[in-house]
Amino acid sequence: MADEPAGVTERRVEGEASLGELFRQLAQDGTALVRQEIELAKGEIGESVRRTATGAGWIAGGAVVALLGLLVLIAALVVGVGDALDNYWLAALIVGGGFLVVGAVLALLAVKRLKRVSFKPTATLETLQDDKRWAQAEIQQVKRELTRSTD
Repeated sequence: MADEPAGVTERRVEGEASLGELFRQLAQDGTALVRQEIELAKGEIGESVRRTATGAGWIAGGAVVALLGLLVLIAALVVGVGDALDNYWLAALIVGGGFLVVGAVLALLAVKRLKRVSFKPTATLETLQDDKRWAQAEIQQVKRELTRSTD
């Protein structure tokens, strides 16, 4: 106590932490909390990225298989329509246009599905709100302790 400025003494009640210990514990708890929140956010964003990549992979795989089947069917369809119209270039144009319409519809459905994936870390935002309330309560407790120690 000889190192303390004149008129400043630290009160310590048996079984209660000193003000310095309270601040130290608050800093440690706050640091741990921030680290946990960062890890939670990383996990949530990583999960969203994995789900998006998986969805994109399935779309690409389905498109490749469909393309192979369509190539064979297109050739048969162009030949069939060409025989019926006795005009093969017009048949190819009609069949190609039809497949463009089907492809556009499939692409729109895929985009709609990808838009449902959220990159917003909702659990992290909720826990941050909880952390804010916790920090406010801790500050109030420190204020009470300060008020008590100055009385």
